[in-house]
Amino acid sequence: MAEKILEVKDLVVEFRTDRGRVTAVNGVNFDVHKGKTIGVVGESGSGKSVSALSIMRLIPNPPGEITGGKILYRGDDLLAKPMDTMRAIRGNKIAMIFQEPMTSLNPVFTVGNQIEEVLKLHQPELSKEQRHEKSIEQLRLVGIPSPEKRINEYPHQMSGGMRQRVMIAMSLACEPDILIADEPTTALDVTIQAQILELMKKLQTELGMGIIMITHDLGVVAETCDDVSVMYCGQIVESADVKTLFASPKHPYTKGLIESIPSFDSTLGKVRDRLPTIEGMVPSLFDLPNGCNFQDRCKFADDKCRGSHGDPQLLEAAPGHSVRCFHPLNS
Repeated sequence: MAEKILEVKDLVVEFRTDRGRVTAVNGVNFDVHKGKTIGVVGESGSGKSVSALSIMRLIPNPPGEITGGKILYRGDDLLAKPMDTMRAIRGNKIAMIFQEPMTSLNPVFTVGNQIEEVLKLHQPELSKEQRHEKSIEQLRLVGIPSPEKRINEYPHQMSGGMRQRVMIAMSLACEPDILIADEPTTALDVTIQAQILELMKKLQTELGMGIIMITHDLGVVAETCDDVSVMYCGQIVESADVKTLFASPKHPYTKGLIESIPSFDSTLGKVRDRLPTIEGMVPSLFDLPNGCNFQDRCKFADDKCRGSHGDPQLLEAAPGHSVRCFHPLNS
């Protein structure tokens, strides 16, 4: 078993709103191991990004607040660290790639300035010339051609794929233990997406870092992840290694997500015309049902699911495979 470098334990995050307090993340647990990738999957609003931002202590307070749990980095609870210590950890030991590189990069500074700023903050012993040379090397590392020239360009002069590579270069400038990738390929076309994912796997192999892949795309999970946690309404509803999850999903929501992936039908010689869908909508966090949060969208739901036995707990259905469901699937 690879070395465990991060443990998220019983994480609870709440937000204060005009309608009262709402729990966006409710009792989330997962681990990150050295050289391995864990995928955190779910629809928009499931709590994936809030969980990631909590690790970085970037939840805006107010209105957000981490009200429970622990986030242990090499045994030390990040939630107990003063903000000065967290600023030293962010970008240095734990780095993050955000969803949209155009809004994450500063439009008035060259990409070289922005990479050098990271080095200046976390590696002050480097001279200006050394920072410049290392910034060029970072651009070369992520496959940007003619890095000596591109380092002087502004974000608007680069394509979406190039900007995402710059974000990765910035994130890896200090060779972090953990990289959090929040929907890193959402705005990219399929060809560039494949290149970015391949680049991340290559750099992970070279640097030995753990990766948290936040995504709604199970195709990305299948390509990149070792383990998967599926989130719904702020809770993890299923977790397993990636092969087990795709071969034998236990939660109806997970099965629905897998079935909705476009696939080639060899009997017809073409992609299926219609994809199965998960009926209904994600319930409002202000008005969650009694019992299982997935009950209104689940064809297996019964009175037990609708509140007579309380909320289902995340229990081990098989070694290393946990599910939050009163009626786990046998497939």
